[in-house]
Amino acid sequence: MTIYKNVIAVAVITAALQTIGHSQGAVITGSAQKTDRKLVTRIDPVYPHDLKRFNIGGTVRLKIMVSARGTVESIQPLGGNPALVDSSVAAVKKWKYTPADASSEITLNLVFSPHN
Repeated sequence: MTIYKNVIAVAVITAALQTIGHSQGAVITGSAQKTDRKLVTRIDPVYPHDLKRFNIGGTVRLKIMVSARGTVESIQPLGGNPALVDSSVAAVKKWKYTPADASSEITLNLVFSPHN
């Protein structure tokens, strides 16, 4: 009977992940390696509703290249749940940093927690 319940739970979660809806939710923490660039505009990623509902969280790691003008030029996902990565990339594309003399490479850790 326990195996049967586990199979049903996996099937429900799989179905939920295939039909991910979105609801507003904030990243609890975001951290970057030491940099002189200051974040001027931050858009929080949308926390996928079904992931939050099923208590699925995690950390998304992104490597971003910030232009001298302060715009995010490129984003390279380094790890994390694919649905959370997609949401994080969509938000981080809109971030703005203070201008600098040269481009900067920054590694971000965005933590999603379904309990907040």
